Amino acid sequence: MNKLNKDWLACPITKEELHEENGKLSSSKYSFNDKNGYWNFIPDSLDELNSPLWKVWNKLQDNGVSSYKNSPTNNLGVGPRKDFMQFAEFCNFDGLILDVGVGPQKAPTHIEYNEKPNITFVGLDPLPGEQPRAFSFVQGLGEYLPFKDNLFDQVLFVTSLDHFIDPVVALNEAKRVVKKEGSICIWLGEKDKNAPKPSVSPDWYKALQIPEGAEDPFHYRRFSVNDFRIFLSETNLRIVEEKVLIVDEWRKNCFFRLKK
Repeated sequence: MNKLNKDWLACPITKEELHEENGKLSSSKYSFNDKNGYWNFIPDSLDELNSPLWKVWNKLQDNGVSSYKNSPTNNLGVGPRKDFMQFAEFCNFDGLILDVGVGPQKAPTHIEYNEKPNITFVGLDPLPGEQPRAFSFVQGLGEYLPFKDNLFDQVLFVTSLDHFIDPVVALNEAKRVVKKEGSICIWLGEKDKNAPKPSVSPDWYKALQIPEGAEDPFHYRRFSVNDFRIFLSETNLRIVEEKVLIVDEWRKNCFFRLKK
């Protein structure tokens, strides 16, 4: 476990810097898990997080947990997965890196196999996951990042951007916390809507319920690369590099590097 530098932190709502006073942060709104040594920066007091839309999101999260438990190798970066290694190569990691939606595992593939002296990973996820983590970890939401402006050399969305209710909000938060000369690296998995469904689904999958308004058991909306480009037009972020890797006739992995 890597200890989180408290000087990096800011209130996820007001963005004011948080300072340590007598062993505690200057804001008492957020709790510290003494056993595993991580902060919970989910702003539960916000009315928005109790809205019907967020209740849908929470149900999708629960479905995601089921997929992680029942089929981890298909849904997480476990072991030396080729696609995760390809994304890591595309990113060319360097400096202080924030992974938004890092997942529940102790260390996903792209972190586990890229531990180098010049790299510091910070992972953020709403799920506490396996503890302690092999990197600095914060429990939080990508829409409310608990970090100072212009802090990170890179911000990552590793197949996580399409799990947001509003990806534009998450992208704008990433834009806020990345350095002017830094980059935001995104992995989008695009699946053809006409892709054939499996002839047989496992019992755990068949037991999942799609919450009202959601497109499938795990996504409020699955968006295409064209949708993604439209989102970017609302953020003033620009694509400086992109790469498409074909998985099969129905699926492809699309990597993007964004700059302010």
